[in-house]
Amino acid sequence: MCGILFSLERRSDSKITLSGNTHFHDELWNRLIIQNKNRGPDSQELFSLSFKSSIFPNNGIFMEFYGAVLHLRGEHVIKQPFINDDQDILLLNGEIFDGLDVPTGENDTKHLFKALKENEKKDCVTDNDDYCVLSILQKIEGPYSIVYWQNSKRKLWFGRDCLGRRSLLWHIPFADENFLLTSVGCKIPNEFLNTTTTTSYLQEVPADGIYCLNVGEMLSSNDMSEPLEKFLKHYKWLKEIDFNEKNKESSYMLKLPFGKLNNVIPNQNELPVLPESLADIPSDSIIPPISSKMELVIDQMIDELSDSVRRRVVDIPRIGSKNDARVAIMFSGGLDCICLAALADKFIPPEESIDLINVAFENPRIQQAKSGKKKKNVQDVQSIQGNTNSIYDVPDRITGRQGVIELRKISPNRTWNFVEVNVSYNEACEYKNEILKLMAPSDTIMDLSIAMAFWFAVRGKGQIKCLIDGSEKTVDHESKARVVLVGVGADELLAGYSRHREAFKQGGWEKLIEEVQLDVNRISKRNLGRDDRIISSHAKESRFPYLSTKVVSFLCSLPIHFKTDMRYPRGIGEKLLLRHVARKLGLLKASVLHKRAIQFGARTAKMTIEQKGERGNMKVIDDAH
Repeated sequence: MCGILFSLERRSDSKITLSGNTHFHDELWNRLIIQNKNRGPDSQELFSLSFKSSIFPNNGIFMEFYGAVLHLRGEHVIKQPFINDDQDILLLNGEIFDGLDVPTGENDTKHLFKALKENEKKDCVTDNDDYCVLSILQKIEGPYSIVYWQNSKRKLWFGRDCLGRRSLLWHIPFADENFLLTSVGCKIPNEFLNTTTTTSYLQEVPADGIYCLNVGEMLSSNDMSEPLEKFLKHYKWLKEIDFNEKNKESSYMLKLPFGKLNNVIPNQNELPVLPESLADIPSDSIIPPISSKMELVIDQMIDELSDSVRRRVVDIPRIGSKNDARVAIMFSGGLDCICLAALADKFIPPEESIDLINVAFENPRIQQAKSGKKKKNVQDVQSIQGNTNSIYDVPDRITGRQGVIELRKISPNRTWNFVEVNVSYNEACEYKNEILKLMAPSDTIMDLSIAMAFWFAVRGKGQIKCLIDGSEKTVDHESKARVVLVGVGADELLAGYSRHREAFKQGGWEKLIEEVQLDVNRISKRNLGRDDRIISSHAKESRFPYLSTKVVSFLCSLPIHFKTDMRYPRGIGEKLLLRHVARKLGLLKASVLHKRAIQFGARTAKMTIEQKGERGNMKVIDDAH
């Protein structure tokens, strides 16, 4: 994992320098270096290149490449930017889990660079040299953002994987500004912002393709002030049907590794017969019948997800004490994360601990509401492991405790560290502005609620219960795991949101398929870049097993009724396939849990009375940029 930072400056004798602009760019660059350095504590390197214009010798281009490395692959730290004798330069923030051959114990950055150079020498011809780079990037299975300088062609390649699992921001320059690429942003002083636009100074690079900036053409231009976009080429990711059609017209496009959703509507005889008086049966006692075809699909799902988890938890270098967990899991005890935990248990050495990080927030609004009411119907689950009156007994804490009990039953010899991260209201306020800077350009109230939960959880400072001298005691614990598994993607792929149930209610299977297809299409445009910026600020890396492109491809290929059946009630019908998987893994209680968003489960949403009327899509009122 890496913090990527790149700058391109066009220099000209006739260039008019605005007052203070040079100082601004220097200050901005230094701030961005600090932010990126936090992502990669193991190595930081800076490299620069300059080129003169082929027409006007006093004009030219100056480029800087900065990389901050978090060592997660191979025996030794591989410094970035990675440079060869020909001054080709690679900055990679990501992991190659499949697609390119990376032997166990070796570094994927080095092997990607090797593949790019070998392909250029072996297969490429002058009239189609872009294929050399694109054909290699298309093979990668794994999250990445990349900046690659192809020196012989004077081309700068950059972009994100097709699902947008790693952050990359850009600033496309106005006037004499620099072109910037960075993994994370920083606060921009108001006086340097363009007041004619409402957009942030730094924006997400769209994860809809790979970009190529032809610096050679820029150097040959008669006008150094021409818009940078004139020299920028965009190779889009396309689904197979669109790819085959577009390739008739274009020299090369990128083919998505997964297709459109299977849109076959199930026949009535393909669906299980619903029990009579379904509404009168307790939901936790309803198990939809499993046909022989469904049994096969369940096994296939376990195989696909197991392979994805395995690739994401093996071959992680040990840093620090042998007692420290190398893998942590964002753990609410819910269906998505507990399945990941059960599968990770199969591939992590049994003597190693696994950190299950469970975050809870003090929410004054909730506490005030509780204090104004009489206690009613005290639930049995509140007595689990004590702490019945704790302000941190939020919904995710309760299900988290249930979940770790189930995991200890199916794998009693594993040390499961249930890390209770408790965040006071004052501490949440203290770090709010820092979190706002990290999550930018994401800027809504919902973004902040989710980002807060992720930031404090992944920081990993909490408490665990353990046996000391024969008695259970609570001790402080800080997770040192550099890899964090996150259950993102299951709801989009398996119809886990309430809007999916509403779509089925309004238009049956056809409308449901349309809604799920919309969610799959939007994965790359949503929040994964934000999550990467938040999690990586602690020098830790998020990994999303449900968003392996192989898992996505498998689930897209399945008829909808194998994945979900909204004829059944909440907690049964949505994510039906994953509920069957959970039962097969021995996770019976987790298999009937309802979907609950982290901001509500951890109680980061609407923390004060004043915030009661806020909506998630409203902008955060703050002067941070």
